Amino acid sequence: MPALLTYTHIGALEAIQAGTVVKRGPCFYLSGAPEEAVILWPEGTQIVRDTERGVAVELPDGLRIAVGDRIRGGGGSLPPAQPISDFASQQVPESCATGPAVQLHSVELVERVYAQDEDFRPPPPPPPPPAPDFLDSVRDHPADSGSDAIEILGIDDPREALFAHMIAGLRRGEDFHDRPVCLREVDDALFSRLSIRFEHVYRAGACRWQDGGVRLRADDSPAVFVEARLDCDGRSRCVAEGARIFGNVGGEGQGYVMKPVPGGWSLTTSGISWIS
Repeated sequence: MPALLTYTHIGALEAIQAGTVVKRGPCFYLSGAPEEAVILWPEGTQIVRDTERGVAVELPDGLRIAVGDRIRGGGGSLPPAQPISDFASQQVPESCATGPAVQLHSVELVERVYAQDEDFRPPPPPPPPPAPDFLDSVRDHPADSGSDAIEILGIDDPREALFAHMIAGLRRGEDFHDRPVCLREVDDALFSRLSIRFEHVYRAGACRWQDGGVRLRADDSPAVFVEARLDCDGRSRCVAEGARIFGNVGGEGQGYVMKPVPGGWSLTTSGISWIS
């Protein structure tokens, strides 16, 4: 089932909002405005099974909205300088948390779409099968025999060690050494430890996409997303991906093989990497 986000701690914005309901990843978006925006519905809205159109959003007044419907209502764009989670009643999926968001209330149906309508536009054909997972590619490729192992000491958690390696690499660089860093998929304990070790470190929701680049919500300064993905075989060996993403066409990822050493972890680069 899709994620349903409702708003809280915010008054009723009164700008006219109109567009088509679409689904991107786990969330519903309003399309047709200058840019697609995640929808935050009124509290009391729920997702229901619709006998004619499958999954639908049912508003507190009983109106049902499905993907493809054109709607109009009151609301407004939420402040881009604040994370969506500041206004949502539920936890916001990370894939929905970094773009624009819009509040909707007093929704009216402009056009309902049914599969049997003559002008119904069927969904596009399914995409081709996904490429092999990056970690699978790292697992199947030997470590770079010409690469020296890097030791990250004083850290027990392999994911924390990889994050530390990625952030330290940024801080040493000439072009991006002072950029705020937004970490993807970190729990409270890991975020706390990395915040002590490094300055200007934030959670993913503190950054957003703007004009194809990554920006810190607080002051609109250029920022970077940092990811650390691991698949570990017990505590004897991990394959990993460390990624730094500056924009839609600005990012890099490196595969690593990680092994425990006394007091920490060693990282060896693999022959698998990506750049955009």
